[in-house]
Amino acid sequence: MAYKLDLKDKKLLYELETDCRQSFSEIGEKIKLSKNSVAYRIANLEKEGILKYFRTVVDVGKLGYMTLNLYINLQNTTPKIEEEIIDFLKKKEIITWLVSIDGYYNIGATLQAKSIKEINELWTEMTKKYINYFSDRLMTITIKTSYYSKTYLINAKQSKNEIFLVTEPEEAELDNTDIELLKIIAANARIPIIELASRLNVSPKTVISRIKNLEEKKVIVGYKAEIDHVKLGYQYYKADFTLNNISTKDLADLKDYIRFHPNIVYNHEVLGGDDIEIEIHVEGVEKLREIIEDIKSKFGKIIMDYSTMHLYKEHKSLFLPVIL
Repeated sequence: MAYKLDLKDKKLLYELETDCRQSFSEIGEKIKLSKNSVAYRIANLEKEGILKYFRTVVDVGKLGYMTLNLYINLQNTTPKIEEEIIDFLKKKEIITWLVSIDGYYNIGATLQAKSIKEINELWTEMTKKYINYFSDRLMTITIKTSYYSKTYLINAKQSKNEIFLVTEPEEAELDNTDIELLKIIAANARIPIIELASRLNVSPKTVISRIKNLEEKKVIVGYKAEIDHVKLGYQYYKADFTLNNISTKDLADLKDYIRFHPNIVYNHEVLGGDDIEIEIHVEGVEKLREIIEDIKSKFGKIIMDYSTMHLYKEHKSLFLPVIL
């Protein structure tokens, strides 16, 4: 059963999801609540498990990491074997996200590594152990991932905030203090500057300067609250489209549609996969069908085929690659 929020809570979640390092006073001014009311509501949303954590969004491409996606279609398995395969993948350091899927594929994972050697080692071990249980598998390379704030929370007609979560590997110049700062702030975007300074053994002024520098280098690309969409009554789907007869204008129009749709939260540009790969939060499959039909009605002449998957259970989600 979905947790019911009032409009103030929805606006509060949207502000935290857009920039969770805002002060309670800044948020309160935007949504017409006192600082204490904002603090009270946040504490209640955390207690209910709707607010999971506050994350600093780091573009791992700027840390020199490649991002790949692995999809597996299983065969001849039992629940115990599937659990064993998921546990195997979950323990691998280069896997930063792992999910169970309803659809053509049964398991999806995100891999982040600095070398093909690391990927090949996982691939070799995995196929040696479990190849007889794989009827199909696919690995794609992410070129760019865009994230759009959850505008559906406030019933707005279109999303306006875009963050580039993943870009092509292009290692920025960082020292050990920068790395330690990222490790701390990645999992707690609201950590006070004073505490960061103490843990890093530097001055608060230095912390502020380094954060600003990391933002300017596009290493830190945002600060967002992670929200349990299931508790709000939303399900998580992925929709992939194969295109043909594409003109520059048609593709631009489709990308604008994706960028501004309130229920589309991720857009992936990949090598080796479909032409368009998006992730969607909706109240149910009927709403998903409505969005797919709308896309087909507007862009049917360039859509050759499409497929959808339900991402129904998350097993692993890391803020940064473990090795960092």
